[in-house]
Amino acid sequence: MKTFLLFLVFFFIGFAIILSYQYWNPQKLPIGIIKPAITTQFSLKNAPIESLQGKIATISGTVNWLSRIASKPVHPKLLQSVQQGEEISTGANGKTVINIQNEASLFLQSNTHVGIVQLLPQNFVFVQDKGWVRYANTIKVPVSVKSFDLVTLLTSGIMTSTVDEKNQTVTIAVVKGNVHEAYEDSQNNSNVLMVNSGQTFVFDEVNKVGTIQ
Repeated sequence: MKTFLLFLVFFFIGFAIILSYQYWNPQKLPIGIIKPAITTQFSLKNAPIESLQGKIATISGTVNWLSRIASKPVHPKLLQSVQQGEEISTGANGKTVINIQNEASLFLQSNTHVGIVQLLPQNFVFVQDKGWVRYANTIKVPVSVKSFDLVTLLTSGIMTSTVDEKNQTVTIAVVKGNVHEAYEDSQNNSNVLMVNSGQTFVFDEVNKVGTIQ
């Protein structure tokens, strides 16, 4: 019994010594492991290098441009470059045309707002939440436009998009070529429709209903 008690005493003494050593001499990991080098090519100021840029071809009346790093829009200059992540809006008497190299063009009428989401060579993506825009593109780069819960894909051709904020409707008129419309109805069913040249598609955001006229 005495031997066993001595064993316990020396065991706890040894255990206490080990804990004390670890407390006063903590192990340090190599610096390279503690703080690994992290690199990124993301830039708030500049869009991804592979994305294309557009230019403001014409300006009439009040036109505003919001850059990637600005909190307030300013009046742009003629032939000024625009890139993905930026926004363009027009006032009551404003109009502007944006050309994206030789691939696409946007003509904004008055009281219109467009966000430039993506200008990658594979696909241009815009968000139009109000106003009237005429979109034109080549077959090389499809153009996608989101308005409310409706997504419109223009593969090649010309279309106009009218977004009515008050009545919450979107009207797509196909001038040339065809477009595909995608949305979810009130039953959460996915709908994809093709609208041909000369036809008009009207989407009701409130009731989640789309009709071809």
